[in-house]
Amino acid sequence: MMAMNRKNALCACLLSLACAALPAQAATTLRFGFAGSDSDTQSAAAKEFVRLVEQGTRGELRVRPFGNSILGNDQAMIASVRGGTLDMEMSGTPNFSGLNPSMSVLDLPFVFDDSSHAYRVLDGDTGQRLLDDLQAHNLKGLAYWEVGFRDITNSRGPVKVPADVKGLKIRTSSNPAQIEAFRLLGANPQPLPLAELYNALEMKAVDAQEHPLSITWSSGFHEVQRYLSPTRHAYTALVLVMNLEKFRALPDDQQRVLVEAAREAGTLQRRLNAENESRVLAALRDKGMQVETEVDREAFRAVVAAPLREAFSARHGRQLLDAIDAAR
Repeated sequence: MMAMNRKNALCACLLSLACAALPAQAATTLRFGFAGSDSDTQSAAAKEFVRLVEQGTRGELRVRPFGNSILGNDQAMIASVRGGTLDMEMSGTPNFSGLNPSMSVLDLPFVFDDSSHAYRVLDGDTGQRLLDDLQAHNLKGLAYWEVGFRDITNSRGPVKVPADVKGLKIRTSSNPAQIEAFRLLGANPQPLPLAELYNALEMKAVDAQEHPLSITWSSGFHEVQRYLSPTRHAYTALVLVMNLEKFRALPDDQQRVLVEAAREAGTLQRRLNAENESRVLAALRDKGMQVETEVDREAFRAVVAAPLREAFSARHGRQLLDAIDAAR
């Protein structure tokens, strides 16, 4: 019996040594692309996402972020994630409207009253349903981050009422609802990737653009724009997506960490945007931008809100709009 115990102990020792000699399992690294600059809150949140994923998986899963549109414009990155040549990316909701037209409900002008209203929708059943719809296109929607409420800047003159927008060549996203909104206002909308916008403004290929304050500042648009009008005419969320097949191939615990880390980092980014808003506005003024204080937002709403709601309802029904209205 004692000899048998010694033999068992020897076997256990040899097995332990053999396991110790095996190489440690290599970490899986995911490439993550987005358009935001290094100074934008997108980059700060991306760094937090990286930290949370590595911490939550004990280093078995890592994320390598690539901002500044280094891996391509939004549409190119989305196509790369769908095809599996890029693991994950983050783009504004207008960039997904071609794949999932129902998602354009989130970009309708004046559909959200304020940030709290938007968060209730995005973080609730309606937002999750729209993320789940992306699975039909080989995309796993992890979470919503934030672009924010959009304001108009231009180099021509003050914009206070809809008539001031007439004739402006304004950069918009490729979202049909945003394009139609500016057509209704009498502008000349020009869809253009964010990475190309600064040069277009500098060369006067377009007169104007519409982004939240944080992107106007971090992208340096104040250097090539003179007038800022806080129209807050539409809200835009960012969608963080991953290649669905790669997501499903991960262990369940790593899938859970990715989703939880994405949501937590998104919450951080929203908070940073809110905390930075007054500081950024002051900095834009200091850099010479003329900020209009008497913008007639209700006049803008009267031109664009009802027609675009009706057009959306005619194509997609009223269920999504009713759910958004109920979250007020």
